[in-house]
Amino acid sequence: MPRVRTVSLRQRVILGVAAALALALGGLFLALDLAVDREIYRRFDVGLSSRANAIAVYLGAQVEGANPIERWMPEFREEGHTDFFQAWDAHGNVVARSRSAQTSDLPRPAASAAAGTTWFDLPLPDGHAGRAIVRRYPLEPGDPRIALDLVVAEEREQLDALERRLHLMLAVAIALALGMAVLLAASGASLGLRPLDQLVGRIATMRLREPRDRLDDGSLPRELAPVARRFDEVIDVLLGNLARERRFAQDLAHELRTPVAELRAITETSLMQEDPAHLRQSLEDLSQLGAEMDRTVAGLLALARHEAGLTVAQPEPLDLAGLVRAACARTAGRQAERGLECILRPPIEAWVSADGAMSARLLAILVDNTVEHAPTGSAIEVGLATAPLRLVIANAAPGLTPAMLPELGRRFFRADAVDADDRGGGAHAGLGLALAHALAAAQALSLEFRLEDGRLSVEVAGWRGLDEATA
Repeated sequence: MPRVRTVSLRQRVILGVAAALALALGGLFLALDLAVDREIYRRFDVGLSSRANAIAVYLGAQVEGANPIERWMPEFREEGHTDFFQAWDAHGNVVARSRSAQTSDLPRPAASAAAGTTWFDLPLPDGHAGRAIVRRYPLEPGDPRIALDLVVAEEREQLDALERRLHLMLAVAIALALGMAVLLAASGASLGLRPLDQLVGRIATMRLREPRDRLDDGSLPRELAPVARRFDEVIDVLLGNLARERRFAQDLAHELRTPVAELRAITETSLMQEDPAHLRQSLEDLSQLGAEMDRTVAGLLALARHEAGLTVAQPEPLDLAGLVRAACARTAGRQAERGLECILRPPIEAWVSADGAMSARLLAILVDNTVEHAPTGSAIEVGLATAPLRLVIANAAPGLTPAMLPELGRRFFRADAVDADDRGGGAHAGLGLALAHALAAAQALSLEFRLEDGRLSVEVAGWRGLDEATA
């Protein structure tokens, strides 16, 4: 595939400005040229008209406001090639001719042209280029000539030369102005794009790791600030994804290292045994290790999905009170094994707008965690307050200290208040509360732990009632 040649932004700006200036100055050149030409020829034609009126007066016509013929006759008497005139009567006879024309005739006007006043270009009798006026002058009643058709011509070569000089001067001035404007545009583009060059340089030297310098530091122009802000957001998402992937890999390796070593040890030991009872026990241990590894991997994957925002909450009408009772009923067998008493204080109904699957898993994790860590024979309190709507689960926690509260919800944190024998020998990966935090955050809920008088309580608030969701 051929490589597409790209043009730099600076070149595009300069070319665009140059093209715009060329069009503007070219239009200005045409406008000035037309205006100058029109004014020059207007003055020239006014002079021809005045001379024609003076000659007509001399030949007997009545013209108001005409200049005396003495003002014009000396020029026509010269035997040069500057001014010419010729007059005809209504019968087509030559009435008068300037001496400068000698025996040559000027072009006789057609009847339609002579009826009014017309200016036109023509070759003069001496071969030079000229410009003429033709006009009909009516004579006094009784004059046998009836009317005069008068043509007055003057050489225009000097006028044309002046016009060409003016054209050249205008063209040179426009070209110089265009060159200066392009140079200024190039300089202005370089100055104007300097913040963009600085932004590109900072992006090129940016480190894709924390901590890093922010692009949107308040020093950029208003036009570039949204781009830098959005770029920072994209980089933050990218670094967050990379950090999650790195943490997922580290956590997975850390948590599976011991089970894999145990699995290998059990397998190697079983290969040297022939006792069926011992082999059966080894298979049961392998099954337990596999289940533990499966829970760890599933917990890590679920946590990674929620933290990455891949799972979006889908609110729906939900009876939170019924969900709490279902979560407690699901652990009834485990409560009976450990002699726990579950004290339920939810209302009959508590309808909220929330994601059903996320909320059910959140409550299941919190209730399971409470049943798992509460001391044997103690009481568990599960309450649902309605003003404002919040869920509170409390249990005795004699081994917890206030310093441990910030650690609750951190992945792989294991409080040793209740030993493995008291929990029935079960092991947990330390991911439950971390996943609970992620589930609460995905639904814009707050999850907070409190420790008072040796009892740990977890409060989940921020549930939206149906009336709030529809408001």
